[in-house]
Amino acid sequence: MKRLFCVAASAALLGALPASAADLAAQGKDLFAANCAACHNADASGIAGVAPPLANALRERLGSPAGQSYLANVLVHGLAGPIESQGQSFNGVMPPFATLPDASLLAVMAWLNTQNGQAASAGGPDVLAKARAEQKTPGAVRKLREAR
Repeated sequence: MKRLFCVAASAALLGALPASAADLAAQGKDLFAANCAACHNADASGIAGVAPPLANALRERLGSPAGQSYLANVLVHGLAGPIESQGQSFNGVMPPFATLPDASLLAVMAWLNTQNGQAASAGGPDVLAKARAEQKTPGAVRKLREAR
């Protein structure tokens, strides 16, 4: 009986452990396909004239804490206004995805990080929590992009 309890307790504990970075990024890829692919394509390559590419286009930006904060703010608050990305101009509105749970947004962040040569865990829950605590308009988030 004692052994059965230990096995059950171990299984419960393992279920509570966070997913590996690879698992998180895989979940993020699926969530990106479900929520973002209509504008950015499932592979995050973007659609000319509609939405910018995200894969390999954010490599430099996501290499810094400010870039990770920018990504979290885009996901939580959206983005509006003119931007330049990889020599293309875009002027649209990305809706906020703040209604998605933290686990989903962290997974999308993890996948986008891997698509830009960064560690899946580069952003993390603290960055997302800070973005959620702030009130920003999509236009204000665009200004974060300009600040670099």
